Amino acid sequence: MKCVICKHGETQQGSTTVTLEKNGSTIVFKHVPAHVCDNCGEKYVDDTVTAELLKKAQEIIKNGVEVDIREFQSAA
Repeated sequence: MKCVICKHGETQQGSTTVTLEKNGSTIVFKHVPAHVCDNCGEKYVDDTVTAELLKKAQEIIKNGVEVDIREFQSAA
């Protein structure tokens, strides 16, 4: 897909790191599948992956964790 940020690049399959913060908790997911612009490096995460990230983050926060860094693993 065409990058909506730079308007010049095309996105390629790649990965990114996603950091989420809520209520004093910080959760970092490494190697999250994403589409990465080959021109500017902007990263786009699909809706299904985003939903998984948010669900996992809620579970982590519910357990009282303040800081968590983990490798992203898809449930599918």
